[in-house]
Amino acid sequence: MEKTSTATPTEYADRRSLYVLGGAILALAPVAVYARLGTVVLLIVTLIAQPYWDRCLANLRWLASNTLVRIALVFAAWTLVSLFWTPHPNVLTWARVALVPIIGGLFIAAIGNLSAEDSRRLTWFTMQAGLVMLALLAMEVFSHGAIFRLVVPDPGPIPAEQTSPVFEAASRGAAVLAPLAFIFAYVIYKQTRRALLAIAFVAVALAVCFSSSMDAAWVAVAAGSIAFVVTRFAPRFALIGFCAGLSLYALAAPLIHAQLSLDGMHDLKDQPWVGMESRIGIWHYAAGLIADSPVIGHGFDSTRILALAATNIPGTPWPSLPLHTHNNLLQIWLELGGVGILVTIAFFIATARALWPLTARPVQLGISLATITSTAVIALISFGIWQHWWLAVWMFAAALARLALREAH
Repeated sequence: MEKTSTATPTEYADRRSLYVLGGAILALAPVAVYARLGTVVLLIVTLIAQPYWDRCLANLRWLASNTLVRIALVFAAWTLVSLFWTPHPNVLTWARVALVPIIGGLFIAAIGNLSAEDSRRLTWFTMQAGLVMLALLAMEVFSHGAIFRLVVPDPGPIPAEQTSPVFEAASRGAAVLAPLAFIFAYVIYKQTRRALLAIAFVAVALAVCFSSSMDAAWVAVAAGSIAFVVTRFAPRFALIGFCAGLSLYALAAPLIHAQLSLDGMHDLKDQPWVGMESRIGIWHYAAGLIADSPVIGHGFDSTRILALAATNIPGTPWPSLPLHTHNNLLQIWLELGGVGILVTIAFFIATARALWPLTARPVQLGISLATITSTAVIALISFGIWQHWWLAVWMFAAALARLALREAH
């Protein structure tokens, strides 16, 4: 007698959600190292995890009721308004950027809709993804790109101002691993109940990031580790101190960087063009442009246009303003002005309020602040805020953090 399936349509939909989300999380491991832009594609794939149109609409309504999301919508609205004074405005670029957090929000909602059992299964997928990502990145870093060289034996001539593709592969992986390292470590702890394994994961991640060409990554992991330790013993102090400190820096960033000295920059000609020292000149120049329009800024994505008129940092071959400011808060000041930065600070405050209940659970709060800290470090010294893959990494970090913390209940 033939056995028939008794699974309901809802059960099939839930199973599909689990498989889609698990597949995307597992695929994040190789994508992080070898195809950074693939993070956006993976994020789009997670839309399939929305089982029905009515569930998708319900998730959108849930997102719209969230305070953090509402503030983000105000921020998005202001970026849209700023297109009216952006030189050469591009609405399509704005739409592409806005689409990433929308899909990311649905990704987060899909994880929240999983049953407790499926959530535990997805946590196992997450642990495997973290271990694979770390293994792949370690292999590329310590073998000087063995896998990359196998796939691309001859990358062709490399311009003097560009990083070798071999090192670029390692650095892109480190940039994704650093914001996710503490979530992976916590998931390992939840799965194995062994704190030493979680600590070992973070330690190895720090060593791998340190050995990569992405200096911001190891600094991020180190800063996140400090944030976790402080939060573990003083959760309220850590949460208030972090959000207050970040808010104060956001307000004062243009004044701080306007005072940075350019003395000695001419002695740095032999340093890599992406060296930390070049940021000093970039931030100083950006602070001057911010002073030209401190209230409303120069408009969404205007840095790319302003960069065309920028000269080199005095005494160096580096541009005073590349395609972005290598500091997300300065980029907000430059493009969206004081209005944009006030909305950003409101988001920081709302984040602190949302995390406040976790002060009763220092370990979970520590993981949250360590993840935010490591992400903030990279955001303040590398990449542009509108880079699609970087926004996608934020969405993956938020979704996986929700999954990990849900397991803590």
